[in-house]
Amino acid sequence: MNRAWWIYVLGVIATFLSFPYPPNFLALLAAEIVVILLIWAGLWFGSKHGLGSSIPSLRRAAFSLVIGALSGAVVLALLPLGGLQSRIIKEATIPVWKWLIIAFDSATLEEIVFRLFIVSFVVWFLRRVVRASGAPSIWIAIIIAALLFGAAHLNRWLASGPAVITAVMIVNGAIAIVLGLLYVKWGIEAAILGHFAG
Repeated sequence: MNRAWWIYVLGVIATFLSFPYPPNFLALLAAEIVVILLIWAGLWFGSKHGLGSSIPSLRRAAFSLVIGALSGAVVLALLPLGGLQSRIIKEATIPVWKWLIIAFDSATLEEIVFRLFIVSFVVWFLRRVVRASGAPSIWIAIIIAALLFGAAHLNRWLASGPAVITAVMIVNGAIAIVLGLLYVKWGIEAAILGHFAG
């Protein structure tokens, strides 16, 4: 876990950048503590089962970026089919510098929560408490994290009807499965890179 110190740095920076300026100090401090605890717990649960931090080689980093970009392209192609084109229109108006900050924040914080913590915890729980075997526990954890990831993106679509809600769950769930696979294969760094590129 010592080699993963920089994930704490990324988490702290991403949390700070996610707050409106000037930030409420107590709220920011509480958020920073929560993120640090999630990182610590995710690394602890993951280290028991070969998950967590695995600083990728340049080749793996490049593959992660390409996989993320391809997944993002598929998502963009699917958005109009699900009636989600308003997201494309809204994001097209965001300045590039702001878009990069949003991409960095979401890639870092969402991967810390949904992959590093949730996937690692579910795998640990299934293997330690339920005594599940290797591959099934990994897939169950990835799918649970994907469902939670999809649900976390529903808040602004809840009034749009069941078809749009289903589309949001499918689109976000599919990308979450890809990111989950990146995490279990190559570590949290690969998942962050893939999410950022997507």
